[in-house]
Amino acid sequence: MHGTKEKILLTALRLFARDGYEAVSVSDIAGELGITKAALYRHYANKRAILESIVERMERRDAEQARDSGVPEGSRDTMEERYRGTSVEAMTGFGKAMFRYWTQDAFAAPFRRMLTLEQFRDPEMGRLYQQYLGAGPLGYMRDLFDALGLPDAEGEALRFYAPLFLLLSVYDAAEDKTEALALLDGAMERAGDHLTQALRKGEHMDKESICIRRETADDHRAAEELVREAFWNVYRPGCLEHFVLHRLRRDPAFVPELDLVMEKDGRLIGQNMFMRAVIRADDGREIPVLTMGPIGIAPDCKRQGYGKRLLDESLARAAALGFGALCFEGNIDFYGKSGFTYASEFGIRYRGLPEGADASFFLCKELIPGYLDGVTGEYGPPEGYFCAEREPEAFEAFDALFPPKEKRVLPGQLF
Repeated sequence: MHGTKEKILLTALRLFARDGYEAVSVSDIAGELGITKAALYRHYANKRAILESIVERMERRDAEQARDSGVPEGSRDTMEERYRGTSVEAMTGFGKAMFRYWTQDAFAAPFRRMLTLEQFRDPEMGRLYQQYLGAGPLGYMRDLFDALGLPDAEGEALRFYAPLFLLLSVYDAAEDKTEALALLDGAMERAGDHLTQALRKGEHMDKESICIRRETADDHRAAEELVREAFWNVYRPGCLEHFVLHRLRRDPAFVPELDLVMEKDGRLIGQNMFMRAVIRADDGREIPVLTMGPIGIAPDCKRQGYGKRLLDESLARAAALGFGALCFEGNIDFYGKSGFTYASEFGIRYRGLPEGADASFFLCKELIPGYLDGVTGEYGPPEGYFCAEREPEAFEAFDALFPPKEKRVLPGQLF
């Protein structure tokens, strides 16, 4: 960009950053430039067009910064190999470069200040703030770390980005800017050391004797004990999931090919199972889908990447068997990492849930792309999942076969 158009953008951005977007008029911009409004309108139709040009330029410069630092400039969906091949050195270098970009660049620095000033006044500015400075970079780092195989990709993203984000404010207020830059560089170096160690730990986990296989009858008791330990006092005082697992193996909707266990060094540490279900479409069709669970990981192995590893392998096997989609009740923060999204995005409703009620627990994933195109309707879990509530005496008798455990009422339980 050159000449008058360049001057208009830079001047407008400087005024937006100083006074706020809404407070600045076209007359203010023209007056600051020493030109008439008519002259300005020959280049931009209105103030909105100026803002759109600023955002378009930032998008291009953002991608250039990524390419120059050796990290992917696009989404993981379009650049999977680049994500997997990104080095720790490139990531820490990118962090340092982006910090200087947001604090010292003649275009990026006032753009950041504008978004910081306007994020609470205007929803669009708030969205742009998140895209460039909040959820956007955090999600980008999470995808990078997940592609590299780090078990806790989201946690690693927070550890990496938090000091960078915090030190932007420190830099803005500091009299000695070099001190803030030194703090940032030190934080990035420490983050790089931590990531290197985490990757080595992940490589060690890959070398462990991990086996995901079909469950056998000999595994039944151990799997039920594992599930009982994994779910005890999580969703309710005690748990029902071990009885549900026990009963579902005999349910007509049970999928034996997807009844899986995970072993580590010969010890059973995880299990997952699937059931056939249907979406009752609004046009009268019944759309076959899967549902899942209980899926459990031994308590001492949680938050180490084993759950996602088991889940991803399970989903890959389901897809290989030709199943088209999966509906499931779960936490998007975990299952979103494996491609689940809110079922409402597919037009699928949860049976019996009142209109307008929170449905954020109801998730869906297409195993065959496009399988749910044109489908809207209602899903309900197979009746077998309610066996414990419908047969309380049978459940109590079954649970009595296990060692006694204390039932406790804890914060966050659902029942």
